[in-house]
Amino acid sequence: MGGRHERDLANDDQADIHAIKKAIEFGVTHIDTAEIYAGGHAERLVAQAIDGHEREKLFIISKVHAENMSYDGVRKSCKESLKRLGLQYLDLYLLHRYNPDFPLKETMRALDSLVEEGLVKNIGVANFGVTHLKEAQSYTKNPIVYNQVHYNLEFREPEHSGLLEYCQKHDILLAAWRPVGKGNLLAEIPEIVERMAVKYQKTPAQIAINWLLSQKNVVTLSKTRSVEHLKENLGAVGWKMNALDIKALRKEYPNQKMVSDVIPLA
Repeated sequence: MGGRHERDLANDDQADIHAIKKAIEFGVTHIDTAEIYAGGHAERLVAQAIDGHEREKLFIISKVHAENMSYDGVRKSCKESLKRLGLQYLDLYLLHRYNPDFPLKETMRALDSLVEEGLVKNIGVANFGVTHLKEAQSYTKNPIVYNQVHYNLEFREPEHSGLLEYCQKHDILLAAWRPVGKGNLLAEIPEIVERMAVKYQKTPAQIAINWLLSQKNVVTLSKTRSVEHLKENLGAVGWKMNALDIKALRKEYPNQKMVSDVIPLA
């Protein structure tokens, strides 16, 4: 929202703010942003959308840009994000992706310092594989509770790399971004998804999202400005596929990809 790496001056900011407000009105509490989204402007949009809401009822996440992962850089980025968001603390702060140019030990030490000072309640990562996730865990005295990665019915690298299993075993939430592949998964609906949609009386998008949510320790997030899409997405919550259907979708969904062609934003 607000642009990609830089603010888009042609963006309809009010429509984005309205969409976030409607999401909160419908019961959404998990709001995900990052300092790199629209060059920080996305955080300002979130600030306007959450103004007047009871802070303790919202769960706000932001992320530090991969180029700011020095000890001082992490701390500076967090404080600037808080200022743009108009908040005293973040519920969760993430490293946007692994960057070998910075010692991970120092990066994690910075996250620990933010927790100690009460600026961050929980820490996590994004786009980390098992190796770097284990390394990050070895450097911090606080638990890593969350790893946000590309995962959906089509893109299965987290399964085949062992990341999903590792997160499930170590009580880490795996948060799947692009649960419907920015709509690409809905362009041509596979027969197995159509079959599940009929069985559960849900839309294909709801099947795709619920397939993620029906798995242990898996959550998801999606961006939408459309209130109708928001309502549809929320229709994926509150019910669960049976284990055999989850397994069938995992095995039979066509054209599965093991390597992402999507580059994370940081």
